[in-house]
Amino acid sequence: MESYWNEHASKLPSADTAFNGLCYWREYWKEATVSELKPLEQRRFWKWLAAKGLEAGGIDRVLSDGKAALNWAVKWQILANAPHIFLMQTEVDRRSRKPMGRPIVPKEMALLIDATNSRHMLTYLIIAITTMARPGAILDLGGAQFDREHDRVDLNPPGRKQNKKHRPILAVAPTLKPWLQAVTDPSRRYVTYGGKPVESISTAWVNLVTESGLDSRVTPYSIRHGMGREMRKRKVPKEQISIFLGHLPKDSDATTSIYAPYEPEYCSEAIAAIEDVMAEIRKHLKKANIDQAISAIDPVALAKAIPSKFKKGVGDAKREEIRRLILSGLPHKEVVRQSKTSSGTVSLIRGELRAVMPLYRNSESPLCVPFAYHEDESSSPEDSQVPEMIGGPGWIRTSDLTVMSGQL
Repeated sequence: MESYWNEHASKLPSADTAFNGLCYWREYWKEATVSELKPLEQRRFWKWLAAKGLEAGGIDRVLSDGKAALNWAVKWQILANAPHIFLMQTEVDRRSRKPMGRPIVPKEMALLIDATNSRHMLTYLIIAITTMARPGAILDLGGAQFDREHDRVDLNPPGRKQNKKHRPILAVAPTLKPWLQAVTDPSRRYVTYGGKPVESISTAWVNLVTESGLDSRVTPYSIRHGMGREMRKRKVPKEQISIFLGHLPKDSDATTSIYAPYEPEYCSEAIAAIEDVMAEIRKHLKKANIDQAISAIDPVALAKAIPSKFKKGVGDAKREEIRRLILSGLPHKEVVRQSKTSSGTVSLIRGELRAVMPLYRNSESPLCVPFAYHEDESSSPEDSQVPEMIGGPGWIRTSDLTVMSGQL
């Protein structure tokens, strides 16, 4: 096991997973010899892994790590032969297992987009829908992987070895193109928070699904599975669907996978289907603008264009100034300081804006969507604990931003 890890498995893209699997083998078998890998003892190993909390799929992954180590040892003549390693799941079990997340339809994708409150999750969703990529591939995606000249995106980062979960080169859908163009630094990833790569969206995803009103069966893989179904409904050739899903056809070779993506009509029917789905998503969107990835809006003009619903309190000119400061991406406290108004008044006007457009957390500054605020500099709990007067008697706002009396 140790030789297999040092000389082979440690260099694989799936090295972390292999390491965990080999650790389970070492922990259970300790100093046992290969001759002790009898079928009955292997079943005891299954039960031991199950007691550790692993399900059938996870147990088979651990068993496969040990099986690979034994086969490697035979290949390099460290062992004369290796015993058969029995897996828990049969081929029928693997084919009949449920997807990792229930497929979702365009209307539900729109709900997720509208529920997003941060730029990095909005970027994640756009890439996920238009590439059908696995979550890990999306989080790894960086500026160097976008070929601007040919409108192609390579889901496999430079230096990463391909494995069974192939990461293909894809044609770029028109909806995705401005989002990829937003990153000009080749070393920068697309899904970042505070300028740093996002390693996991687990917590953000749970919050997003809750905010959207969808059920807990919706996972990051739901988009991938849903888009696969949408392509089938639109009669996209199976080969093109397989390419987007990273399932290489059996007769494909390395040369084909390298040069075929640069044919002019490469996956053209898949791209047409993706754009058809995006058109359907646009019809269901209530707030979000998926066609504007970078700040191209003039906050001054937009501040003038949005009317105030409530006329009491500060005047129209002051409200317009506050809207302009908010839309410029300034942090909450800075808006309060520059406008010389109360924190509650700024929150009230921010609420008016939220009613007509999304306000995304401004964690990136140069790359943020224009409607934004800095999360780490927003109003502190102390700012909102003291009831304050907004526009005179009868307009008292409390710590939870509800109105105690009067009309909001």
